[in-house]
Amino acid sequence: MTSVTSISTEPLNHLGIVAGMIKDLGIPNKIDTLLGDKKQATKFVSVSECVSAMIINCLGFTNKALYLVPNFFSNKPVERLISPNVTAEHLNDDALGKALDIIAEFGITKFFSNISFPIAQERKYGKRFAHIDTTSFSLEGNYEGFGDENNSSTQVIRVTHGHSKKHRPDLKQIVVSMVCSGNANFPYWIEPLSGNSSDQKSFHETIATVKEFQRSFGDSEDFCWVGDSALYSKTMLLQDFSDYLWITRVPEKIKEAKALVHLELSDDDWVKVGNGYKISSHTSNYGDVSQRWLLVFSEQAYERESKTLNKRIKIEFEKLTKEMKHLSNDAFACAPDAEKKIEKIIKKLKYHSISYKIKTKLKHKKAGRPKLNGKGAEKLVYIVPEISQNEEAIEYFKRGKGRFILATNDLDKNRLPNENILTEYKAQSGVEKGFKFLKDSTFLLDKIYLKTPNRIAALTAVMALSLMVYNITEFEMRKALKSKKLTLPNQLKKEVKNPTLKWVFKLMDGITIVQIKIGDIVQREISDITPLRKKIILLFEENTRKIYEVGSTRSV
Repeated sequence: MTSVTSISTEPLNHLGIVAGMIKDLGIPNKIDTLLGDKKQATKFVSVSECVSAMIINCLGFTNKALYLVPNFFSNKPVERLISPNVTAEHLNDDALGKALDIIAEFGITKFFSNISFPIAQERKYGKRFAHIDTTSFSLEGNYEGFGDENNSSTQVIRVTHGHSKKHRPDLKQIVVSMVCSGNANFPYWIEPLSGNSSDQKSFHETIATVKEFQRSFGDSEDFCWVGDSALYSKTMLLQDFSDYLWITRVPEKIKEAKALVHLELSDDDWVKVGNGYKISSHTSNYGDVSQRWLLVFSEQAYERESKTLNKRIKIEFEKLTKEMKHLSNDAFACAPDAEKKIEKIIKKLKYHSISYKIKTKLKHKKAGRPKLNGKGAEKLVYIVPEISQNEEAIEYFKRGKGRFILATNDLDKNRLPNENILTEYKAQSGVEKGFKFLKDSTFLLDKIYLKTPNRIAALTAVMALSLMVYNITEFEMRKALKSKKLTLPNQLKKEVKNPTLKWVFKLMDGITIVQIKIGDIVQREISDITPLRKKIILLFEENTRKIYEVGSTRSV
């Protein structure tokens, strides 16, 4: 009887779900088709296999930087997750770097959009509204010369200093522009930009580029674009807003907007739309563009901003009280000098007012009994101030709290009702969540350790693909739970219909592949597929089931 010669294990955990979704979306096949004869990173591994490995590494939640990918896969079932012909040693930093170089040479945005748009069409993800935003990614390292104009001809982007949304002006950075749409927060577009790019300019350039790509792709349906206030300015209204629909926040520095935010309105002027919001509809022709302005009031924002206002009123009062105490002891040579001093202070006040009297006192120059006729005494002027709250000003500022203005050039209220303007603007958080996801400490993507700007830029496409896989996986999982009328336990062991994918990934911890070698025969079995884990696996599509050998024939 032949005895067992060795037993080894390989952790699979939730990685089978990630790998299965990558295959179900057809990402490797799309990459191979797109790159054609340039699809090989090395003779052992293709660009698509390198990209798959990087996505799995990103969604492995192990804090492994890219150069540690071989280490990440050293004890993983690579043949099951990626390809039977690939080993962990093939996924070295040379192969990954070469793959990023090929992507950069092909064109980062072109590479990503030729994958994302077909997936969106195949899966019919809704895309009437497109949400655009940018973020900055700090770079650890000097990158000497990569911020110079003279070195920009061969570089996709410039690594340089710019406005840091992470408040790290000491570090060089790149900026990433992203467009998301639909219930799945599907990332349609990713575009790496130089570190000193401006949102007010880049937003409109990105929109123009997307529209051009849509036409080349044969996509005739235009987006209605949703963005923050950087999308809105008189110059851009005149130049770029004429050929597409948009929803954006109006900057309050605009005089007309400032007046509307602080306008006194009656209850009849407002329409309640739920969740503590109410709206008031207005029209504007700012920038000679006909548009609807929606004044929005948020009860939660009002409570928060009112507390801040009260603190500022208190701070101003305390500071003013001390200042007036000192000022009342100061002597002036004449009344005009005293009035000039206090009027200067009054002009700076926001929430208080000062009434005052001018008082004259005699100050004797010499010691001893003063003369009866007042001779030998100096007349000095003092201020006697009295502080009070400026109730009218405070009421003005309070009226503007919790309010903001949304604008759209879609004048058709049947196509875009007023309440939908607010709904779509609030959905802008989907892009912000995407950036937050990519900057999570478990990804180590906010501090990038690559040698060249081109590789950094190419990595943004891989980051966006990781986000795409995660968002779609979570969306499809929740959709399956709803259609099957199932639930899963959350962290508190309460059955819920919409668990986060990250938590579901945690529920998969413990699944391993056990490899038993008996002589020359190797047998592999998957262990710890509990009823709960089987229930999770069956929520997903065929490739995921094959990897876990649940509900299908064995794949390996």
